[in-house]
Amino acid sequence: AFGFGLAAIFTPCVFPMIPITVSYFTKNAETGKGSGIAQALVYCFGIIFTFTGLGLGLAAFLGATGINQFAANPWVNLLITAVFIGFALNLFGLFQIGVPSSVLTKLSKASGVGSYGQTLLMGLTFTLTSFTCTVPFVGTVLLATSQGDWLWPAMGMLGFSVVFAAPFFVLALLPRFLTALPKSGGWLNSVKVTMGFLEVAAAMKFVSNVDLVWNW
Repeated sequence: AFGFGLAAIFTPCVFPMIPITVSYFTKNAETGKGSGIAQALVYCFGIIFTFTGLGLGLAAFLGATGINQFAANPWVNLLITAVFIGFALNLFGLFQIGVPSSVLTKLSKASGVGSYGQTLLMGLTFTLTSFTCTVPFVGTVLLATSQGDWLWPAMGMLGFSVVFAAPFFVLALLPRFLTALPKSGGWLNSVKVTMGFLEVAAAMKFVSNVDLVWNW
């Protein structure tokens, strides 16, 4: 989960937004609209709350018994294989997965400059707008952590989201390091494609689970 959280940072939907968002926090601090560090902390909490809530929702929906049955069923493993292949094709750029633009527009309007509540909503909005790039990683973490105790999906998403949100807080704390960030470019797409191949490898693992049951 930590590894996927780190990898998700270096995607075209996320990495270019880090300096823009941190600059927003520091600018607000300079104009007396609150502490930039406090706003960054609230923003990160919005990201962590959204992702961890997703993990808790999966745990509540399936329950411990349901998760164990979920992991053992060969048909479910074939479905998971198809999901991983779909995630891989998404990372390869064949298609995009995203949240409806009407939802994002409403959230963006509601999260204008202002209170900490609006900053929290900004974190939620960013989580949704980055969904195109993060869904393969989030889906992988949820599937991988849902094969045991019910707590694993929540802990997996907590680990993912803490690493994913960390750059926003660290760079708000130390804004001078913004200049040390590498420039966005084609290398971000290379990261996505590389992770796509890892998704294919993960799909093969679930095919292997089916083979153990059906003796292919």
